[in-house]
Amino acid sequence: MDKQNVPEELVQEIVMKAGRVLLEAGAEAFRVEDTMYRMAKHLGYPNNQCYVSSTFINFALDVNDNIRVYRVSKRDTNLGDIHRANNVSRMLVNEQITAIDALERLNKIHASPLPYPLKLKFFIAGFISLFFLYLYSGDMQDILATFLAGAIGYTIVELVHSWTRVKFIAEIIAAAAIALIAIYNQMWLGGDTLNIVIISAVMPIVPGVLITCAIQDLFLGQLLVGISKGLEATFTSIAIGTGVGIILLIFF
Repeated sequence: MDKQNVPEELVQEIVMKAGRVLLEAGAEAFRVEDTMYRMAKHLGYPNNQCYVSSTFINFALDVNDNIRVYRVSKRDTNLGDIHRANNVSRMLVNEQITAIDALERLNKIHASPLPYPLKLKFFIAGFISLFFLYLYSGDMQDILATFLAGAIGYTIVELVHSWTRVKFIAEIIAAAAIALIAIYNQMWLGGDTLNIVIISAVMPIVPGVLITCAIQDLFLGQLLVGISKGLEATFTSIAIGTGVGIILLIFF
């Protein structure tokens, strides 16, 4: 596609919007840069330059062009948005849609509400905890406590993240609540499966996708992004351990 067919401003808007959607949805840096490069190349700019970190996007249509910068203030894990944005990119490159259609679809993806309500996430987090309880050979009498601890812990993380931008506070509070539920469950029913209940219930708030993306970025040469994501995952894990540890120190 020739440069004359698509205005520069439209190309910049499409490419930056695609990168923004992917980065805010938790995609790895290599995927974001590769998608932006392929879209700009197809639209007539094979020498485009893009650089992505965990918090901002740099993009220029050519080596001598002005650089556009966008700072990403919110990030989440939304594999659905990543899939839809990648699909738009493939359709554009394969000339199944026009540039204007691509921008409209990306705007729709970015403006779409959260795909799942909090009530549904509550139950899903509880069931995930039950699967880990089974995996760790937990006791049948701990099913209710594990379900409630996992569901309540994940809900706390979601709510606190929506109320404040301060990181790691939500994980500490959620982990403390999980430990409290597990301790009271042991006091009520007895047994010695406290550690299994706690481990099973904290799994929904463990940053597994973030750890995976950090490792993949490191393997693909994105050292700065990989290290920053790895540190974020590490401190999130430390926050979870801190919340559990505080409660255990109080009660034991």
